[in-house]
Amino acid sequence: KHVCMEWMMYRALKGMKKGGGIEDDEAVKHVMLEELCALRGTYAGIGDILEGRMPLAYAHFVQILVDTFLVTAPVALYAEMGVWSVFSVGILTLFYSGLLSLAKIFLDPLGNDNFFNDSVNCDIGVFIRESNAGSTRWKDGISTLPV
Repeated sequence: KHVCMEWMMYRALKGMKKGGGIEDDEAVKHVMLEELCALRGTYAGIGDILEGRMPLAYAHFVQILVDTFLVTAPVALYAEMGVWSVFSVGILTLFYSGLLSLAKIFLDPLGNDNFFNDSVNCDIGVFIRESNAGSTRWKDGISTLPV
């Protein structure tokens, strides 16, 4: 993943040597490496942005929609279903409130915001290893660079 960035760094440093076409100056080298490192950091952050959490306002909006639906469902269904609307609203309540609870678990899988009473068993070590994977992956990239 980061091999292309390292290859660009390697080629830039190689170009600074004798006859490479880029001026061999410490200031130029520093600025070039700094900008390539910033580019690599920005590139590494794209996946984090795409996998980000949903906004909390969205979760509140869905909560209001589900609650409104479940409160108005008996009145809306009574004209067509009669007494059976009570049982159908019970099934709707189980389904939609369960789906809403599942969505809240996905919003906060570790139970930090106290959306629900039972927390999900999550292995914190897996999260730490995944977050550190990007920082340790680049070490072995230099050995596979084309010259």
